Amino acid sequence: MLQPAARRLPAKLLLIAVWGCLVTLVGACVAAPPPTRQPEALSQDAPRTPELSTTQVQTGFQASPISTPVAADNDCPGLDSTLAQVAASPDPLEQARQSLLTVKNDKIQVVLLLSQQDADFLQSYDVEVGTQTGTQVQAFVPPGRLCDLAKTDEVLTISPAAQAIPQ
Repeated sequence: MLQPAARRLPAKLLLIAVWGCLVTLVGACVAAPPPTRQPEALSQDAPRTPELSTTQVQTGFQASPISTPVAADNDCPGLDSTLAQVAASPDPLEQARQSLLTVKNDKIQVVLLLSQQDADFLQSYDVEVGTQTGTQVQAFVPPGRLCDLAKTDEVLTISPAAQAIPQ
């Protein structure tokens, strides 16, 4: 059987070991003092970014996410280049079919982006209105009237209607 002093020795060793661990942990957790000065910025040889300009956009304008670039010439402003080729062709309906546009009753299916929601004026251009969402109108237009429509103040752009890709 162990003497009382011998029993206290392992307890003292355990206490000293725990105290040593605590001192080590506290020493490791003490934060380093902050640096007295900030590091200098890296030097760069890159040129400065040029100043950017902003463009003012008219309020209330609705652009179609499916719109395509318009013809470069101003003979028919706002008319898609494919439709401008169709309108200028000697046989516009055949050109429309070759361009994979939908043709129905001698009219081509297009999307009109109007400056206003009122589409009643389209009747005077022999336009067969299909669906309308806000200022965007899907319609069938005679190819000979495409340029006339594009020149009106009521029509902002004319683009081909989205087509499913044939398989």
